[in-house]
Amino acid sequence: MEVIPTIDKNELAKLFGSDEFGNVSRSTCTKIEKLEAVFNELIDPSLHHQNMEVDSVKKGTVHLEEGPELKSPKLSKTLKGCESIVCYIATLGVDIEDEINRLMNEKHLAEAYILDAMASVAVDNMVATFHQRMKNKYEDQSKQVSLCFSPGYCDWPITDQKKLFSMFDSNELDVELTDSCFMQPRKSISGVFGITTLNSNPSTHSYNPCLECSRKNCSERRNSTH
Repeated sequence: MEVIPTIDKNELAKLFGSDEFGNVSRSTCTKIEKLEAVFNELIDPSLHHQNMEVDSVKKGTVHLEEGPELKSPKLSKTLKGCESIVCYIATLGVDIEDEINRLMNEKHLAEAYILDAMASVAVDNMVATFHQRMKNKYEDQSKQVSLCFSPGYCDWPITDQKKLFSMFDSNELDVELTDSCFMQPRKSISGVFGITTLNSNPSTHSYNPCLECSRKNCSERRNSTH
């Protein structure tokens, strides 16, 4: 699926320690403007997704009809009542990462950091855009989608990346897993979200594990159910 990422400048500002883009220093803004052309030239975004039917969700495990078991109490609570899940793998491609590494090696540290931050915001935007598209699609079918959940998030082990990747044809993917289950290219995101009948169980659909978590400084914290 083609999903062209955009960069939310206010989200980018947060990575620089500012609450909004207007508070970012002039020198940083100048570097961002110069790097935008480089960024747009180098990214090669792709997003693959796969629907998998859910057999059952019980005892902290999501059982798929044709696929691996996904063991995570919080993921299970998120997907309880869902008839199927959407698995996805999104990436910006390898060229942008090569450029970040080149800048680092040549000691252009500020430019490398800014380009890295731009890529992080952009790949997050890819997933958010895809999720919203699916939300709109399933609303037309009187269905709804859950929050996104990724391996390594909350109590879902990072090692389940292998299970998620096993649901795809590796020859079609532009992303590989390392032995430690991290993705290459690095600016990639994998995850799942559930699909259920609209209003079949609103309390489950709105479940957000972040609201039960005491960690206040988590960069992945989601403060709402939407």
